[in-house]
Amino acid sequence: MARTEFDRQIEEGLEQAGLAFGRFVSGAPMDGDRALGGMPRWASALLRVAVMAWAGWAAWMWWWVKDHEHAIRVSIVVGAVILPIAIVAAILSRSRRRHMRSLVIPMSMALKDLLSGWDDHQRLRALTIPLDRSFVAVRLPDGWHDPGGFKDQMRELIQDRMGGLWSGEWNLKSHPFNVVFTPQKPKPKLEPPERVDFFSDEVQEAIAACAPGQIVLGINERNKPIVKEMTGETAMWALSVGSGGGKSSFLQMVITQLIRQRATVIGIDVKMASINCFEGVEGVHLYTDPGNIGDMRAAISWAAREVEARNWVKKNDPKKDFDRLTLILEEGNEFGDASKEWWNDNKDKGDPASDPIWGDIASIMRMGRHVNVTLIGVFQDLREAAVGSRGLRNMFRLILMGNYNANQWKMIVNTTPVPESIDRAGRMMIIEGNRRVWIQVPYADPDEFRAHSMELRAKLGYSTEDLYGNPPARSRQRLPSLLQESQLLFTKESVAQQAVAAGQDSDADGRPAVSMVKGEVLELEAAEEPALLAESEKEDELLPLAEISRRLGAEGIEVSASLMRQHKRRRSNFPAGQVVEGRELFAFEDLADYYRPDEPEEPEEESDEESDEDGGLDEDGEDESRVECRPEGDVAEECQEHSDAT
Repeated sequence: MARTEFDRQIEEGLEQAGLAFGRFVSGAPMDGDRALGGMPRWASALLRVAVMAWAGWAAWMWWWVKDHEHAIRVSIVVGAVILPIAIVAAILSRSRRRHMRSLVIPMSMALKDLLSGWDDHQRLRALTIPLDRSFVAVRLPDGWHDPGGFKDQMRELIQDRMGGLWSGEWNLKSHPFNVVFTPQKPKPKLEPPERVDFFSDEVQEAIAACAPGQIVLGINERNKPIVKEMTGETAMWALSVGSGGGKSSFLQMVITQLIRQRATVIGIDVKMASINCFEGVEGVHLYTDPGNIGDMRAAISWAAREVEARNWVKKNDPKKDFDRLTLILEEGNEFGDASKEWWNDNKDKGDPASDPIWGDIASIMRMGRHVNVTLIGVFQDLREAAVGSRGLRNMFRLILMGNYNANQWKMIVNTTPVPESIDRAGRMMIIEGNRRVWIQVPYADPDEFRAHSMELRAKLGYSTEDLYGNPPARSRQRLPSLLQESQLLFTKESVAQQAVAAGQDSDADGRPAVSMVKGEVLELEAAEEPALLAESEKEDELLPLAEISRRLGAEGIEVSASLMRQHKRRRSNFPAGQVVEGRELFAFEDLADYYRPDEPEEPEEESDEESDEDGGLDEDGEDESRVECRPEGDVAEECQEHSDAT
């Protein structure tokens, strides 16, 4: 018998009825929505079965047994029990229904293009989002695959609808295939400690474990010591730290560790404040007088010659291992400006216009790491011009930055986004290639650093075996110009009397503690050895004419360098100079005695017979000693000398 359309409808109707009965007794929602909160499914199934059993029993008692009263009484009791339960279930499921209408159903519609193999009902059943929104689970069709970019699109859709960042865990290997999205927990922001004690057990243990050439720089955000090697590619360090960023503490900490490794340290500091605490420590040679830039340049040139000598020794003895020599250039920006000014004042005709000291620094940086000679440059602004415009900035493979601004970051690192600067003393970022790490620099009092360094030298010793020359001696420190006064206006006695009258401290001789007499040098610190003072006093200081002219100007004697050169050519009694490394230098005291005015002699009393009646006037009533001079050229100079003598 042929299957008719009516037979097909009967079969589908029975199938739908069986499906509805199964969903009813299983506690599944009849509208196709999955139960997402409210009454549990087992409770819903139990309630439905109980209602269905009561309905069957009541119908049997009403129509078959005809016991209407008993059926009514039981129905009232059942209704009294089921009705409150139904009301409570409806109230509890209200949030679930709102959740379905506002989030689940719209998101299932949005997944239409990504899950095109399923209809609306299947996508709704495949999507699971709990009321607490703790995860989003999506069941995938059996034949689903990513045609390209669908995974990212689905993740972006979840993030747009749920908010925040979500990550997905895909299961495409075992059935049923699905993906579960969970919110990414924000990583806790870790920061280094606000303060680190250099003498703490943690820091001292890390320093003790360091191999030669390794330096502890600070503590990172995980409270772990950060150790970097002053060898190889990271032999040269640079600091670009703004004011108040902790540069001084960093240098003091590094120098103390270098002393522990028996290193020789050459410190250049025009600020006179960062590393002065190491004055008198053996093997630490400091040049901190901004009035003697030539001393600083000589120290740098000496370090460059040491590099040259060590490379020659290394060539003949490849296994030779040298003690470390470290040059520290503090306040590099200020030193660069002061050194350029010094060179412009002292260079001779034919000398290059650019400052050659950066050539020596370049030699140290390029040739020094092979023979354990390293450099630490400290700058407030690490511009290319601040290192002589010689391409040296790229040779600093390890850079520490702190208290910086966006422009400095873009100029030095040139990456985006610019990390926020933490304006805290000692908080620095180590930049080594593409690696970035924040640290807190260990701190201690400068006097404690000095005392600890002295103890290390006494315990571990120090050797100059690997130094093939002596660091240049320092010139005597001079008073700044504002602390000097003209000798023509005041004498030593008058200044001492004024100082005593003003209540200033004076020594046993009545001399004020700070002399205000122009040209008188400031006594060196008591930390210097007396033998060194006596030797520096005996030696004649050899200087170029430009420097001598400037020093004489500080004494009130205005003589230009060009006029000195004219006198050198034309006057036979001009003090002779000495040729040093191809440059003619002169003793400062010789030229100072040559140009200083003679002490005025006391006039002798004249008798009345020797004096003229007219008072020494000529016939026209003018002074006979006056000579009218209006010459030109070289004669003018001789005439001026005659006038000065008169």
